[in-house]
Amino acid sequence: MKSFIKRILVISFLFTLSYAASAQIYVGGSIGGSYAKAESTNAKSWTIDISPEVGYIFNENWAAGARITYGKSVKEVNSQYLDNKTTNVSLFTINPYAVYAPIKFHNFAVCAEMGASYTPKLSGANYSMYSAYITPLLTYSVNDHIILKTGLDFAKLSVSGDTNGTFKFGVSAGGDDVLSVSDNFSIGFVYRF
Repeated sequence: MKSFIKRILVISFLFTLSYAASAQIYVGGSIGGSYAKAESTNAKSWTIDISPEVGYIFNENWAAGARITYGKSVKEVNSQYLDNKTTNVSLFTINPYAVYAPIKFHNFAVCAEMGASYTPKLSGANYSMYSAYITPLLTYSVNDHIILKTGLDFAKLSVSGDTNGTFKFGVSAGGDDVLSVSDNFSIGFVYRF
């Protein structure tokens, strides 16, 4: 009986080891930013951020991961009806996500990223923010280990809110967005082990 249990334990250990050896763990990051200008209030805003990430590739179509974003956001409002005001906010966001890649052509893939984000109260803001979103990505596999990617946030569907009670539903479609004004861009890479 002891011999049987030892065999089961050895087989289980070898199975776990072989599964871990074929794991598709990745690390990477991206740099992103946005710029927006509202003609009605003569307001301008810009954001720049850096986002390290780690994840796991389940198969050729599905992956899941998480990123932490550090950044800065500045908004300037100049209007005859409002006081000239500059808002300067430091950003820190936690963002788990899943990626689905239904379209592949040679080394390119068009993916959909679905995720959620949470930004706790930080300097320059007196509220926390949260959101859920779906956005397209474009990726290019340089080789078996390196994948370049860009987030196409100008075509994004999102639901967001904050602890002040603000709740927004946003749909973006191109440089001059249908329901919001935001020209976001990010570029990054991941390294698959």
